[in-house]
Amino acid sequence: MKKVLVNAREQLSRKPHMWIGLLIFAASLFIYLANGRPLSSGDNVPTSLLAFNWLFEHSLNFDAFRDGHMFNKSQLCATCAGADGTPYYLVEAPNGHLTSTYPIGTAIITFPLYALFAITLKLNSIVQSWLTNVPVLIPPVTEPGFEIYRQRYEMLAAAILTASSVVLFYFCAALKFHPAIALLTTFVFGFATNTWVTSSQALWQHTGANFALLCVMLCLLKANRTVVSRGKLLLVAGFFCGLIPGCRPTSVLFAIAITVYCCFAYGREVRFFLLGLPSFLLSSGWNFYYFGASPKNLLVAGYSRFSNNSFTSSFYQFTPQQFIQGFTGLLLNPNRGLFVYSPVLLFALPGVCRVWQLRGKKDEQLLGCLTIAAVLIFIQYCFFGIWWGGWCYGPRFLTDILPVVCLLLGYCLRDGLGQFQRHRYSMIGAAIVFFSLLVFSVGVQVVGAFSATSWDAIPGTNVPPQAWTFQDTQIQRHANRLFYQLHRPIEKPRQYLRRSDGIVQTVQDANQQPIPDPLTATPGQEIVLTAQIKNTGKTQWYGYETALGRGEARIQVQFLDNTGTVVALGFDNVLYVSGRPEPKETTHAVGPIRFPTEPGAYQMVLTPTLHGLGELPEYKQQLRRPYTVPVVVTQ
Repeated sequence: MKKVLVNAREQLSRKPHMWIGLLIFAASLFIYLANGRPLSSGDNVPTSLLAFNWLFEHSLNFDAFRDGHMFNKSQLCATCAGADGTPYYLVEAPNGHLTSTYPIGTAIITFPLYALFAITLKLNSIVQSWLTNVPVLIPPVTEPGFEIYRQRYEMLAAAILTASSVVLFYFCAALKFHPAIALLTTFVFGFATNTWVTSSQALWQHTGANFALLCVMLCLLKANRTVVSRGKLLLVAGFFCGLIPGCRPTSVLFAIAITVYCCFAYGREVRFFLLGLPSFLLSSGWNFYYFGASPKNLLVAGYSRFSNNSFTSSFYQFTPQQFIQGFTGLLLNPNRGLFVYSPVLLFALPGVCRVWQLRGKKDEQLLGCLTIAAVLIFIQYCFFGIWWGGWCYGPRFLTDILPVVCLLLGYCLRDGLGQFQRHRYSMIGAAIVFFSLLVFSVGVQVVGAFSATSWDAIPGTNVPPQAWTFQDTQIQRHANRLFYQLHRPIEKPRQYLRRSDGIVQTVQDANQQPIPDPLTATPGQEIVLTAQIKNTGKTQWYGYETALGRGEARIQVQFLDNTGTVVALGFDNVLYVSGRPEPKETTHAVGPIRFPTEPGAYQMVLTPTLHGLGELPEYKQQLRRPYTVPVVVTQ
């Protein structure tokens, strides 16, 4: 035993960074998987299916998914982008095949992992069949039963790839800074930014792009410190650089900056780097096969699904107003701002100046080129019409530039540490501010990772990501959700339900104006309604801002036909009660309502409910006090 400990100590002293890297990987992977559920999106479905589809169904297209469960589901949700029910993340390509709307670079990078996952699934099937003497089959990837495997392995792949990215970042930082600073900046990158809530939780494009970028950065930083293996390092750097645009088209600016740097920094040796760049053909060849060989399809390809003419004209608005809105929103918006979700990154700004001062050195020339690329990526997002990044947590788009920003943070910490003796009290104050912002930044990621709300969708009456409001922010609602997961305010649901009651007093339109009698609408039309509702019970209500979930006060909206039968719409119509009204207090409820698709006369019935408690016997006795509105659905 003593000999084993001595050998371990020798290995640790000989290669400390390797062992630290393994510990970082294990800790990161554990934390990223600790919430036990994926935080994914439809955006990631093709990436998480592509390898399985090839390995199990021997197909690189998604033709077998036509008219399957994805199509049927999409017909009932807002993510349906095609009149034929094609989900927005798939597209009918000009060559007649169904393929991914999104780039496939991350699927290429994660293919080795998915090969292991496929082997694991098959071995597990064989072992279970042998133990139970009953054939245990893996559901076809095209069937709903495979969804649980797709989601599980997507999160695992994302967590492994992101944990590997954190290790790569540490190796990069360790080449530049004191070990303590390297560990601290690595902690910031891994747990105080959207690396955690975005990259590690699902196979977004950012997940693969950041991994590839960090591979390139590490290879080039090492190439600046060696001559013997520089050719191999440049070859690997070129290979991963070629993968970057296929992961995230906007990150092509990083690939260009890296290529320019290598051409000037390595002279004739740049040939090794250029030999690796043809890896770009993996993604561009895919695009050409499905969408045709053209300069546009080098990067855009399936994105054309979202635009009538060109992707640029459809999504970018090159106006001063759009730039100002995007600039302030990406940095300071309470629901998407980088410095709101990760204020600790403010300390990276002095690092830009430091890199400029040291621009004569090779490392700083590389970081200078990457910083310029990061700034250009940020600027193009300022002109992007949907700069807030869709339904996500925090500044998802700026996840692309986090490896560069967090490495710049190290320069500020190094300079601060060097000035500690001369400016002791100032540095102590700065350290207090830094660690306070660090704690807040990590806390923001914790509530995002361990809680889930439909903040973007509920109450569904505005476009919340752009909202400059500090009331009911995304962070606040997620924090409320986490708090109520740990501390249940409704300890006895049956008793709470018996003590609850409410009555709808008035119904108005979105502008708080009285609705006509009868209310007319076209088939399937959607409008926003507001209702005044009074808490007539003996206990407090919990509105949508609390993100309570089960027990949350809502108003259910149903349509009755001439026979008094409830019309089946295939979806729920709900008005979401606001606030935390005490007994005898009045509040409002709001939400989008969709009308029946068949013309005719109906009665719209509004009933106060408690979400998730409707199955209790007291429900019908206590809360069935309906408010009715006559409705006519015209042709």
